[in-house]
Amino acid sequence: MGLFFLIFVLLLVCTSLQIKEYQVTACYMEDALAASNLASAVIDLREYGVSHAVRIADPVRAYEIYCQALQGNLNLDDTWQCPNKSLISGPVQIEKYIIYNVSGEQVQTYRWEAGGNVHESFGIRGDIRAPNGMVVENTSVYSEIICPVQGIFDMEVTARKCKLVDIVAEGNSL
Repeated sequence: MGLFFLIFVLLLVCTSLQIKEYQVTACYMEDALAASNLASAVIDLREYGVSHAVRIADPVRAYEIYCQALQGNLNLDDTWQCPNKSLISGPVQIEKYIIYNVSGEQVQTYRWEAGGNVHESFGIRGDIRAPNGMVVENTSVYSEIICPVQGIFDMEVTARKCKLVDIVAEGNSL
């Protein structure tokens, strides 16, 4: 009976440690995504100065900035690997990167796919939803990444994290 109890407690401790590791990795990835999305949200200041419309002027440049920021925020090398294998055990991949430019009731969407192809589409404000299910009301940036995470006993799982950030001008200042 004592041996059974000891094994049960060991399994409970291992499971608790594994869950804590996953939580730390999730927080690390979410913070990096939010910061990278915001870094790439470079708005057209001329447009804002004239019409107070918040738009991302150059979506291609925004994606380049996002990639650089994500690499820096997750401390990734040139092969998109994290040196801290206890957090991220393999290469990070960008699954989705989407820019939503909202102007009045119209939403212009730029969607990057894994191969680097960009698709542009249009929709109506309030009808467009980001892949995480949130309704797009303001100019926004959405991104989603995946990466392998190593667990206890060499168990590896694929972690997926996504984030939508709104760019909203309050009053007369950004």
